[in-house]
Amino acid sequence: MTMPDSVSDAAGAGVAGKPRDVNYDLLRVVAMCLVIGVHVINNYMPVKMTLAGSAETVRSVLFALFMVCNPLFIMVSGRFNLTCDAGQADPGSLAPYVRYYYKRFVSLIVPYLLYAGGMGFVAYLVIDHRSVGGAVSGTLFDLFSGYDDSVYWFVFMLAGFVLATPFLAAMMRAIGRSGAWLLIGLAAAVAAAEQICNLAGYPLTFLQSFPWRGLLAYYLLGFVLEYYPPSTRARRGLYALAPFALAWTVATPYLFVGQQIQVGRTLTVSFAVVVAAVFLFFRYDVHPASARLRRGITWLSGYSYTIYLVHSPLSKVLIGPRIPAPTDGWSYAGISVLMFAATLLAALAFAVVADAVVLKPVQRLLRKVRL
Repeated sequence: MTMPDSVSDAAGAGVAGKPRDVNYDLLRVVAMCLVIGVHVINNYMPVKMTLAGSAETVRSVLFALFMVCNPLFIMVSGRFNLTCDAGQADPGSLAPYVRYYYKRFVSLIVPYLLYAGGMGFVAYLVIDHRSVGGAVSGTLFDLFSGYDDSVYWFVFMLAGFVLATPFLAAMMRAIGRSGAWLLIGLAAAVAAAEQICNLAGYPLTFLQSFPWRGLLAYYLLGFVLEYYPPSTRARRGLYALAPFALAWTVATPYLFVGQQIQVGRTLTVSFAVVVAAVFLFFRYDVHPASARLRRGITWLSGYSYTIYLVHSPLSKVLIGPRIPAPTDGWSYAGISVLMFAATLLAALAFAVVADAVVLKPVQRLLRKVRL
């Protein structure tokens, strides 16, 4: 669940010659850590413990906070990708669009094919003991058709947003500040209406035709918060509101029987408040003072996409089976921390080696293609 290093030109060297903004690197690092946390406490613990009382409440709150990872990566991706000007670069020509799509293919899809495809293929051969043909078939299904049953669902979704970006970018430039905030407001109103009616047992299915519903709103919101940011007073008001929004998000399944906590692929206003508060806090109100710290954040963020792609199989296959089974809430917490640290370090080590040996040489070769 990440923004690839070069999905955006600006993510590397800044926009139009401006210095690199380390706060966006920090957002990527935060989101990278959160996604590992989600999978550790919710997917790959050696024993799925049934917690109760305060321990279960703490886990629910942490799960909701960790799930901020998905919207954060979407917002950072939207902030940079929606600066695309393919339609203005050479009016009447398809060449700028071809270059845009090819560049995103190299930065987004190639790492996905190499890492998710390669590790999936090996897993089918070694763990499932499939034939080569069966491993190829399973890998292809996972890569291109396994949206609902894969931790890589984020790549499927982001690829769709990227396909629409040249046209969304032109729209966002044309509508300006008022139109942009009106669009976000409409998306929030639709999400609120959907949520309220769902909780009441009367889903408004016709709202599913609204084109800016769902997680696409976060993609647009990342752009809007950068170019039409709220005032300091508005940010502080949002920070004050965020704990109550988080409490409502976590409490919803307990207050409405049969409802699930809505922190995944469904947009809700309450969770969007939490996400926006986290985004704005790390974007505007955290200032890494040390030059060494800033360099470390930038270096680590450069591996965020690879870490996302490889941490899941590493955690499931290599780390989870070797972690002792928890026996109570405290051991569950301690083992979760241990598993998080082990997963992060293993994924980072893999990323440093694999990017240098495999990914970057392939990408350099592909970038030499003239379009």
